[in-house]
Amino acid sequence: MARRGNNERILFPWETPGEGAMRQVRKYARPAAAVTVLFLLLVWLGRVQAERRAAFATRATIATVLRAVEAYRADHEGHCPGGPEVLVSPPEGATPYLRSVPIDAWGRPLRIRCPGRKNPETADVSSAGPTGSFNDPTQIE
Repeated sequence: MARRGNNERILFPWETPGEGAMRQVRKYARPAAAVTVLFLLLVWLGRVQAERRAAFATRATIATVLRAVEAYRADHEGHCPGGPEVLVSPPEGATPYLRSVPIDAWGRPLRIRCPGRKNPETADVSSAGPTGSFNDPTQIE
């Protein structure tokens, strides 16, 4: 075989001219794929943690609203509040039971059912959850 220039290498019959570039691509393909999979895994774990934090915060808000409903019922001879707005600005100029209308971690209002199906002696306070539907199993009670 004849020598070609100083910068060119000799190609064997089974080699192609672009094989050096392909060798470089193959060299970095696995590490790039591993970094991509790791990044996607971290993003997914971050979203799972965010959903858990949102559910925890919503359960804490539900507990606060349930205590406010119980206090309202104790002050009003067992009568249920007409809605969450009554807990914020009760009639007759009484002291508010809540500072603001309760919302869940997804920015939706909580639903108060009094007397409740789950707790007939008190009330049920629930959130529509991340999907926004009360008919979905992801609702939080």
